[in-house]
Amino acid sequence: MYRFYFKQNNQQILLPVAPAELMTQVKGESKKVELTNVGEGSILKDIGLRRLSFKILLPAVQYSFVQTEGAFQQPIFFLNQFRQYKMSKRPVNLIVFRKLANKEELFSGNMEVSFEEYTVLERGGEQGDFWVEIQLKEYRKIMATAYSIKQQQHQTVLEETGVKREGREIPNTYTVKKGDSLWKIAKTMLQDGSRYKEIAQKNGIANPNKIQVGQILYLGE
Repeated sequence: MYRFYFKQNNQQILLPVAPAELMTQVKGESKKVELTNVGEGSILKDIGLRRLSFKILLPAVQYSFVQTEGAFQQPIFFLNQFRQYKMSKRPVNLIVFRKLANKEELFSGNMEVSFEEYTVLERGGEQGDFWVEIQLKEYRKIMATAYSIKQQQHQTVLEETGVKREGREIPNTYTVKKGDSLWKIAKTMLQDGSRYKEIAQKNGIANPNKIQVGQILYLGE
């Protein structure tokens, strides 16, 4: 049994049906060159970023093979999450747990990926089920190195002082989970619980005490 999770900003979702196939593509980043009196040759470079693709079913009915954690979610819940991943312009963790029928655990995977592309397909007569083809790309964080200037024997030397950490970015949206309140969301996501009124105003919420699980709140400027 395979279990596929997406996780972003400490929010995780379990895909209701694990894909039948997971394709991982690894491209060699080589460059073709023409050498005089030799002909064609190649310059080998570092391995390229992995590309992953799979097709999943988002069922409208809780079939016997559907995997859930908590309440069963309709397809629109997952489609909204996928749209949020794409709009956030931030990486997502793809986490895969692999277990054989005899309960033996195989290796698990956890990879930061960018949500490159997804295609939604509806088929007539399938009771509102959706099929989604997803394409992901391995995410590699680029960090900037900081330097300081020093004078050594009348010569200017640039000395590495460490790696600059990326600043914490506020996501554009947040999906309400069970047990959430606007104050808790403001504290967690904006580092200031008193900003709950700001979230309420941005989302047209008249009563800050009334929010619903699965509701998508806008946090951006």
